[in-house]
Amino acid sequence: MTPLAARLSGGMDKSSLRHLPQKQNIAFSTFAILFQLAGLALTPMIWAWSGLAFFVYLLVYGYATVMSWLLIHEAIHYKLLHNRQANDWLGRVHAILFGCPFHILKVGHMTHHRYNRSELDTTELVPRDTRHFLLWWLAYYARILGGLYMSEVLAPLMFFFWKRVRRVILAFTQNRAVATILDMFTRRMVETIQFDAVLSVGFIALQCYCNWDDLTPFVLLFFSRGLIVSFYDNAYHYGTDPNDPAAANNLSVPAFVKPFILNHNMHRVHHRHPLASWASLPDLFVADADSFAGALMGTGLKQLKGPMRRPPEPFKETEIRQAAE
Repeated sequence: MTPLAARLSGGMDKSSLRHLPQKQNIAFSTFAILFQLAGLALTPMIWAWSGLAFFVYLLVYGYATVMSWLLIHEAIHYKLLHNRQANDWLGRVHAILFGCPFHILKVGHMTHHRYNRSELDTTELVPRDTRHFLLWWLAYYARILGGLYMSEVLAPLMFFFWKRVRRVILAFTQNRAVATILDMFTRRMVETIQFDAVLSVGFIALQCYCNWDDLTPFVLLFFSRGLIVSFYDNAYHYGTDPNDPAAANNLSVPAFVKPFILNHNMHRVHHRHPLASWASLPDLFVADADSFAGALMGTGLKQLKGPMRRPPEPFKETEIRQAAE
């Protein structure tokens, strides 16, 4: 047991942990940003040079995509940099290069924490009484095979007509949670989203321009990014208890991989301690006497089994007594 884990198991308030590995975060951020900017020139060059070299480049680009999202994730939880304003600015830079404004990703992720496993946040579960299971089935596979990322890239368009879009959504829903989520987007936030969206589209347009003679490598990179982001978005929650708002899986990976994915495989630990940085998760995993539910790769592939109907909610004790009477 590490010293930190020993202190935690000795009674320290684990949810108040504040360790933040700023130097490592800056190093990872430098790699992710410079690699994507260098890709403007590298992509057409490597594509023209060798198919095998481009395949290796595609793998590195996939890793840079994962790293970009993980750094955005740390920024969302204010764990990227010590300075709050600098944290948000760096998170915005990563998000612009990622393809979706930071504040959209932030609200979406905080909504995930708040409504985890509810009907608003269960990718693989469809309503019990639906007569359109086939449509849900098609929507599910479209989502995990790239649709989620495409929706993130296109979502900023709504914010250029936000007042009208908001009125339409509220007119067609009675769900208070949806209204609460919409209210999270302040006027200043909407203006920031509009500005960042223009930069995101500009970066995508610049990538197209740099590959104008042959758009094939750009298309391969764009859709490989969409597949990676979309496929593993819900892997840590697939098949977990839909009646448990804290349900999530820790998924095992080779030890040498953990630092390079910012320990994101310890996802249940993160949900239990959202204020902890990625560097604190292994110690919290030990202090909580937690365990792994399976391997990351294998659990991700289980998603290909498809969606399922939401099981009925368990009877509460009071409901059972009333039924007996």
